[in-house]
Amino acid sequence: MRGLVLVVEDDDILRWLMTEVLTHLGHGVVECASADDAMHKLQEAPPLALVITDVRMPGNYDGLDLAKAVWALRPELPVIIVSGNTVLEPGFLPANARFITKPCTLDALSDAINALLG
Repeated sequence: MRGLVLVVEDDDILRWLMTEVLTHLGHGVVECASADDAMHKLQEAPPLALVITDVRMPGNYDGLDLAKAVWALRPELPVIIVSGNTVLEPGFLPANARFITKPCTLDALSDAINALLG
């Protein structure tokens, strides 16, 4: 296994597709349907190699809140933010983060994963 990836997506089908891509690339996956759940997984899960998160999800936190928490707690942990209706300000993302617009291709997701994890 290349590394453990936390996938945070409230859409069951998209979460399943991302999990399939990651598994095909040799990664283990921890899945969450909300950023609230992911906040707990960040502290409970074994060491993570990457976080992939949607932005808009039900709950108290959204994907941007989750990304900011990751950058505060574990600034070395890469993050991929995926959204179909969010625009990020220039300079918002640290060097070890990527933004992908939805709908995204599997190639775009795979390319971002490979760019961040080498």
